Amino acid sequence: MFRDATLIFRSELLLARRSLLRMGLEIAQPITWLLLFAPLMVGVMKDSPGFLTGNAWMVMTPAITIYLVLMGSAFTGYKLLSDLSTGVLERMRVTPASRTALLLGNVMMRMFQTTIQSMLVFLMAWILFDLPITVIGTLLTLAVGALLTLTLTSCSVTVALLAKNEPIFTTMISTGLLPLTLLSGILMPITPGLAPEWLYILSRCNPLTWVADLARATFTGYYAFQPVVIGGTLLVAITVMSLWWGTRTFNREIL
Repeated sequence: MFRDATLIFRSELLLARRSLLRMGLEIAQPITWLLLFAPLMVGVMKDSPGFLTGNAWMVMTPAITIYLVLMGSAFTGYKLLSDLSTGVLERMRVTPASRTALLLGNVMMRMFQTTIQSMLVFLMAWILFDLPITVIGTLLTLAVGALLTLTLTSCSVTVALLAKNEPIFTTMISTGLLPLTLLSGILMPITPGLAPEWLYILSRCNPLTWVADLARATFTGYYAFQPVVIGGTLLVAITVMSLWWGTRTFNREIL
């Protein structure tokens, strides 16, 4: 199965290489976020009560990568719907490759893309703002982003299979994505001193909040129990559940 998934990943990579415009836009996106959005939020967050350990740039840089993972992975189902409508999946279905490998190949491609984007963000932040980036912190943060990509891509593909058409898929993803993003504190940390009590409690019920805290903790080297142990355990748990849900739905729907 892994060999089949790798072959599908390589084919997707070859297709991506032929689209220079798409590659350029995906590279420009993280740089744009870092240069045009981060300075604004850094100024706002300097005096925010309950601010996390580390300077503002150290907190914002991993947050941008998590946001890019969220936006990129959540809409991966569009490609699946396109493959369904054009008959690509129908042709792939008759090959010896397992249906699980078909899913994993696309997930691996998205993980590769988000990893490259995140590395570009780290590199630009190091060059422009002289952030004290460490190898261990960078690798751990990339691992967090990769697991989150796996989770969101699996969920996106599953929702696309259940929706069956683009308008319903768009509505479902947009409806769920907005509150999850706002309550996660990805771009503005939701701290007890900054947010109302009810909003802070609600944010703690959002799994993405713990993932964002985990990414900040690994990047800054702030290895406290809550962000690392609880956040890491929760991330692994939702990754396993989403992968199980995705493969189960994929195997059932792609007959």
